[in-house]
Amino acid sequence: MKIGLLLCFFVSLVCAQIYKGEIYFYDLKDKQVFAIVYDNAPFVPIFDRDVNQTSSSFLILSDLDTNIEIALFQTANSWEDGEKKYKISSSKELVFDNKKIQGNKLGTTTLELIKEQNNIRIKRSLDFLAHQDEIRQFRPMHNDIVSFEQIRQKPIVLKDGKLSFEEWYYFYEEDNRAILELNNFVFDMDKKVFLSLNELYDVDNLKFKELLHQKLNLVCDECFDDMEQVFFNNSFLITNLGLRLCYLSYENHYLNENICVDFNENEIKEFRK
Repeated sequence: MKIGLLLCFFVSLVCAQIYKGEIYFYDLKDKQVFAIVYDNAPFVPIFDRDVNQTSSSFLILSDLDTNIEIALFQTANSWEDGEKKYKISSSKELVFDNKKIQGNKLGTTTLELIKEQNNIRIKRSLDFLAHQDEIRQFRPMHNDIVSFEQIRQKPIVLKDGKLSFEEWYYFYEEDNRAILELNNFVFDMDKKVFLSLNELYDVDNLKFKELLHQKLNLVCDECFDDMEQVFFNNSFLITNLGLRLCYLSYENHYLNENICVDFNENEIKEFRK
């Protein structure tokens, strides 16, 4: 892995530290494991400029109903979690429960770290995604200077050749409320294209729409002024259980910005194309 590329823009005296990593996938019987590992990358903040420092390398564990992120710390010839339960060897094998599992390399990743006097900006991305796709443009770095900003793409599930992942956009300005936006994507690893929900399901089916509105009402019946005007969107994930859709509530609402509902496979199989 190539590491530590430092790019400086002399006009504004801003330096961007660029680190290249790799992402591996391990398919276990009862869970899926993604590992994103960097060689000699720095610790980075998560939700604050000065606290919550963590390793740039991490594991994602996905089973039927949970998705857990575990930090990995680099040793002389491997990456291990703090409890030494999971290890990624130098040959990229996952060592877990006295077993060695060879992973599949999905591609490379990039960590971009920009530090200025009063702010920090971080962007972590999966390089193999097709940025030219017309369905959705990825979040760019903020045009204005904010106190803290982080953009990260996080794999969730790889199912039938389709990678579901989240893009987190978190930022705040000094003395203002922090904002977290969540967008979901499904990427066809074989065709190298993003998928829209209407390619997979009959989103115009009235029965399917009614099911969506029922679920949204149960999660937050105050989040939308007119539920009948809420339609299916492309912020979705294919999960181990079925399907997840997420929405942003209105800006003046005090609940979290991201409202997500889950559908199990039995609920939606009749709407599959």
